Order: sequence, then C-alpha cells, then structure tokens
Amino acid sequence: VGAFNYWTKAAELGDVDAHYQLAISYQKGEGVDKDEKKEVYFLEKAAIAGHPDARYNLACYEVRNERFDRAVKHWIIAANL
Repeated sequence: VGAFNYWTKAAELGDVDAHYQLAISYQKGEGVDKDEKKEVYFLEKAAIAGHPDARYNLACYEVRNERFDRAVKHWIIAANL
C-alpha cells in the first residue's frame, strides 16, 4: 500500500497534513493522475483547517487564474497562521 492510500485514510480521519499531501500528489501526479480540481479541493480542505502551505499554494493558484484580490487574501491569511 502506497503513501497515497495512507494519506487518503488519514484525510478521511481529518488529518490536515494528509489533505495537503493529497493536494500535492494530485498536483504532481504522484501515485495518481494529475487533477487540478482534486488538487484545489484538498488544498481548500487543508487551508480551512489552518495549513499555511496550503493557503500559500491556493494563492499561487489564484494568481495563475488572474484573481489577484483572492490571492492577496490567501497570502495574508497564510502569513498570519
């Protein structure tokens, strides 16, 4: 059983870092196919739970989509975590 399966189980139990690791897995295509929607879903779950790196990555996602106001808000929240 690979790390992805363990992170999935941990995320189901509410582990914040597991949500973040799943997002990174979907971003890089490690153990799964790349999937931007799933990446963002897990980044949001981790960010809402207070994961600063997830907030930062969400900000970068918003910049790529030219939603600069949303990106700044994510960066401010990440800086305060």
